[in-house]
Amino acid sequence: MQDVLRQLNGVPGVLGSLVCGPGGELLAREFPPGWEEAALSDAARTLAESAAGLETVTGTMRMLDLRCAGARIVVRPIAGASVLFVCAPSMNLQPLAISASVAAPRLEVLVAARSPGGAARESVAPPAGGQLYATVQRINAVIERKKLDPFKTRGEIALKAGFALGFIDAETPDDREKLSKLKAVASAILREPV
Repeated sequence: MQDVLRQLNGVPGVLGSLVCGPGGELLAREFPPGWEEAALSDAARTLAESAAGLETVTGTMRMLDLRCAGARIVVRPIAGASVLFVCAPSMNLQPLAISASVAAPRLEVLVAARSPGGAARESVAPPAGGQLYATVQRINAVIERKKLDPFKTRGEIALKAGFALGFIDAETPDDREKLSKLKAVASAILREPV
């Protein structure tokens, strides 16, 4: 998990990150020296206690963005855990959202492997979302890696594919025709297979 968190900390504006289980246990952390372990454990416990209540009121949460005077705290729920990011107050959330979505399936497998009987579940862990959703996430990652204008590039892909990428989420059912068209259009526009 440390390697995944280290990669996520490479997103501009991210100061540190941690993964906490549903009971508030600190599963992994990646912060610069000087961050107190006790404070991070308290943050993990508070997050776990608050998340259940928040979901009861708001429904399923994809990402929580809390802005403070000196920092920005972003929480991304994943299966069996939550990822908490401490960020600079003025950071751009879009690159973090994309990177966290790409990293979520890897973290979910690692979290499942840590729980009792996890090794057996690891081999059958379903990916987050279907193939259509995974393709959109790969498209977002390529756009970020190539430093393309996300609005212009996603808009061009959407126009040629015939549907907006923003409407595809983890719960969107797969559609073989849409998937085939999206892959062909995106590969042509991005000039690499997706």
